[in-house]
Amino acid sequence: MDTKVLVFILFIVFGWSSWMDISGVFVELPIMVHKQPEGWNLPAYFTIIIQFANIGPITYGLLRKFRTSEAARDRLETATIYIITIVGALTMLFLAFFWQVTSYINGVEHSTVLLVLIFFLALVDCTSSVTFLPFAGKFRAEYTTAYYIGEGMCSFLPATLAFVQGSGEYECINTTTEANSTNTTSYSMQPRYDPLLFPVRDFFLALSSMIALSVMAFSLLNYSGYCKTEFTKSLKVKPEQEKGTVLSILSPVADDYKYNESSAEVEVKEGSRLTRMQLAFLVCVVSLLAFIIYGFLPSLQTYALLPYGHIYYSLGVKLSALSGLLAFLSGFCRVPQSFIAVGVLTGIVVACASYIIVIASYSPTPPVEGMVAAVCMVIVWVTLRAVISFLYIYITSMARKEGVSGLFWIGVGSQAGAGLGSILAFVLTSMLNLFQSAPPC
Repeated sequence: MDTKVLVFILFIVFGWSSWMDISGVFVELPIMVHKQPEGWNLPAYFTIIIQFANIGPITYGLLRKFRTSEAARDRLETATIYIITIVGALTMLFLAFFWQVTSYINGVEHSTVLLVLIFFLALVDCTSSVTFLPFAGKFRAEYTTAYYIGEGMCSFLPATLAFVQGSGEYECINTTTEANSTNTTSYSMQPRYDPLLFPVRDFFLALSSMIALSVMAFSLLNYSGYCKTEFTKSLKVKPEQEKGTVLSILSPVADDYKYNESSAEVEVKEGSRLTRMQLAFLVCVVSLLAFIIYGFLPSLQTYALLPYGHIYYSLGVKLSALSGLLAFLSGFCRVPQSFIAVGVLTGIVVACASYIIVIASYSPTPPVEGMVAAVCMVIVWVTLRAVISFLYIYITSMARKEGVSGLFWIGVGSQAGAGLGSILAFVLTSMLNLFQSAPPC
């Protein structure tokens, strides 16, 4: 049966809304950190807020558990996807106009509106992780691939848009201030920012429009007779396989589907399953990767890159987002599975992360300065992001040997690592102030 190009494109458009809004906010950080009161600590606030948003998929999983009929679960899934995509588009719209609004809490100025809206965006994205893929699983295998391509574009598109927008580079100029009341004159160095091709407001409006396109794409996929002809028939999971387990509560896929060759999942074959030690090793590696890339290091990105200059911080953020897509697409290539390869690549990740942490600890005066050191730091960031993105796909393909249960524990490890990393980073940067920032000039 031939693939319908229009359905394939619709799945790409649908998939790119999965984490586009949060990815978009992160690629705008080089512009935002100098304008918000949290300064260099702003990424730490974002990271810790995102972890609280995991209440979304947990709530959805519980609601789905108590829907006994397949029709009721389908209605819940459809309603949830509509709610989160529409809320995502509207939240980006509000963010475009109110992201700079601040207020004072206990005498300290905070980006209250920005942080509240970030929570709603994270709630949307975390919940999409447990609703979008099960919906895509109702279609033929090639459309799941299209969904993954769209998901990979959720960081690529905002990063490309940010490159077009400009870096927001600035130069320090000598400013003279005269005080008539005291008849004194003071001199200070103040930043003068280069004009952007378009402002942050327009950037967020563009992302809101792209998410709105995803809403329309989902509507066509779900209700169009042309698209419904591409549905695939799923096989029920035997009740005794999942009944009463934590997996049956939290994983919507576990309750409804056991994918076979026609639905993009590999059936578990006798003799190919992982041992407990092997699965535990993969879970530990994923926990470490999530700790590094989703929990700890995002909060240190400013301290590791900004001391070398704004332009290098901007390049590090945007190029790492682009590298994530390239590594993601490489996951579709057939690569022999090897635990040795996992160990070697994890070693590269740990080495890169260690270098970044050491440099960040010297902020705002890194031990090695100059253009060569700055370029090296950018390369390390891009390499780290690319290797971790590839490892996630590589390890997931290995964990599929254990079926849904293996994927569930990979998910548990990922969430645990990200949560622990974000908490630790927030304590070190925002509470203990162990990492030092510097004014623009």
